[in-house]
This record gives sequence, C-alpha cells and structure tokens, in this order.
Amino acid sequence: MKLLPALALATLAAALLAAPAAAREVRAAGPVSALGVGGAELGFAASYRAGCHEVRVWDTRDRGVRGYASHCFAPTSTGSGVAAVSVAGGRALWVSYTGGNIREWSLWTKSRTSRARRIDFQARDVDGRGPFVLGAVWRDSLPYATDATIVVLRRDGGRRFTLRAPSRVTALAEHVRGYAAVLENGTVLTVSSDGRPLREHAFAEAVHAAVLAGPGLVAKTASGLEIRNGDAVRKLPLPAGARFLGLSDGLVAYASGAQLRLLRLRDGRDVLLRTLTPGFLAQLGPRGLGFASGRRVGYMTPAAVAAAMGG
Repeated sequence: MKLLPALALATLAAALLAAPAAAREVRAAGPVSALGVGGAELGFAASYRAGCHEVRVWDTRDRGVRGYASHCFAPTSTGSGVAAVSVAGGRALWVSYTGGNIREWSLWTKSRTSRARRIDFQARDVDGRGPFVLGAVWRDSLPYATDATIVVLRRDGGRRFTLRAPSRVTALAEHVRGYAAVLENGTVLTVSSDGRPLREHAFAEAVHAAVLAGPGLVAKTASGLEIRNGDAVRKLPLPAGARFLGLSDGLVAYASGAQLRLLRLRDGRDVLLRTLTPGFLAQLGPRGLGFASGRRVGYMTPAAVAAAMGG
C-alpha cells in the first residue's frame, strides 16, 4: 500500500474540512418564500407561476413531499404570496396575503388527512405590520400570535392555550423550558409549557428573537446573544446584521450575509456551515436543520450538524 506524503494528507484534510456538510435536498417549483422546521418535517412555500403559490411539507423520514395547499391571486398593486409556514406532527400552519393599499391576511391550517381551512382573517394597511407571527416549533405544538394574543395549537388542530401578552408580539418560539415572546414594547415575555406567564424581561438593546432553552433565556439582541440564567448574564457578540436561526444541543445557527454559521455556546467556537444566497431561510430544531436558498430546500440531521461543528 502506497502512503500519501504529509503534504497531500494535509491538503486532503483541509479540503474535507472546507467541504459543505452533508445534506439531503429537494427542489421547489419556484423561489421559496417561507420555511418552517418541526421535528424531521420541513414546511415550505414557493411560487410556481405568476400569482400562484403552493405550500408543501417534506417528511425527511419517508422522503415524501406532500402538497398541502395552492393559492392563486389576481394581480394586485402590492403583490401576494405566502409569508410564513410552520409544521408539527404532520399539521401545517401558514400565512397568505394579497391586496393593494389594504392588505388581506389569512391564517390557514391543514393536517395530512384534513382539508385546508382558514382559521383567521385580518385586513391591514399595506404599510403596517402583518397581524400574524408564526412561532418556531420545538415539540409537537404550533404557536402563533395575532397582534398581542398568543395561541398554541395541538397537532390535532385544537387549542392548547390562549394568552394575552402586555404588548404586540414580534417574534415567538417554543423550546425545552416553554415559550418566549418578543414584544413590541422592547421586553421578552416567558411562558411555561402549560401557558402560565412567568416573567417579562427588560433589555437595554432591541431584541430580535428569543428562546427559553436549557442554558436559560437566550435572546438575540442588536449586538449579539444575551444569555440569562437566574442572576447570571453572559454575552456573545455576533456580526452586525446577523439573523438568529435557532438553538439546539448548545449550538446556535445564525445567518451573516450569505453565510449559514454555527456557534457553540460552551466555548464560543464558530464555524461556517454553508454559503447560500443572501436572504436565505433556515431553522435549527431538535431533529435537524432545514434551509432554503432559491429553489433548493435542504435538511441536515443532528449528526451531520454535530459533525460539521467538529471538535
């Protein structure tokens, strides 16, 4: 057996480290406008012709990609589309919009075996915020907010609980210790898994996202991550304009420009996972990481994510 010289081995090792982490991929009918990860399922929306948009769910366990809905809208001065998707246990939740100066927003849900049904409708000025915020999924529930009202659906479509927040919700997420809602008044409201308000947390900086995870309350602020566990506060900087994309097993996924990156909270190790198109979509959950770039929709298992992180 012929041995490779040391330089060749070093070159091969560097190439392997630089290679994109292994991922399964499917191709959407058109540019992906929304992505949500729930367990090993990915929900996504894409346009397939002018004015028409589809919602699909990819179950990576059986590799089936199932069509859930199709929305076709008449041409409007300010456009139409699907703004957000989430999925859990085979049930999808999504938000569509259409209209001119007054934009019509609809919230829909469907399981594998049921028909799509609209569960809420709101009309708003086109220059205002949309009324619906879909929360990041952790277990098998689907959290969402309509203005200041937080609702958590079970996988059968029934309500697990409803809660009125002190201010309009701008971001929402479920994690191992409950729910975290970022509010328009600048605070973060933490909520127990059974719907009890726990505490309203004030921050010196604007908060863009938050999760109530094992390490404590992890908030993405204007300058980076702020981790609060009791009286202890730890801060980790992130690049300007970074987007928080989820936390699992002590790893934070975030976007910096066209880069999809991983940050390990334990020691601050930061690695480049993939380079995608600017504005790409991604979400890290307990059963893996999903991402969408253009028409590509990808999924990485937790083992692949851990391997990409390395030592």
